[in-house]
Amino acid sequence: MNYSLLLSLDAQQDILDSIAFYNLEKENLGFEFYDRVIEKLTPITNNPHHYAVRFGDIRTSMVARFPYLIYFRVKKVKSIIIVLGILHTSRNPQIIKKRK
Repeated sequence: MNYSLLLSLDAQQDILDSIAFYNLEKENLGFEFYDRVIEKLTPITNNPHHYAVRFGDIRTSMVARFPYLIYFRVKKVKSIIIVLGILHTSRNPQIIKKRK
């Protein structure tokens, strides 16, 4: 089944904030972070049920090289994947439960 991908506004802001942070740490590191996130979204889109359920119907996938988790929901009826957020693993995952 082919799924469409939808990045929530919160997820988009998570990406922008992380890019800015990493680019301050080292030139272009934020763009490498972005590349790793985009790389991970393709396999999620191809096989979203492969990934572990974290809580409720929210699944997670680890970003390569960076300590971040991608949190997403699969809406099977509409064939859509909704990315709720991309958070550093040190952050409280309960934040995601408040996002829709």
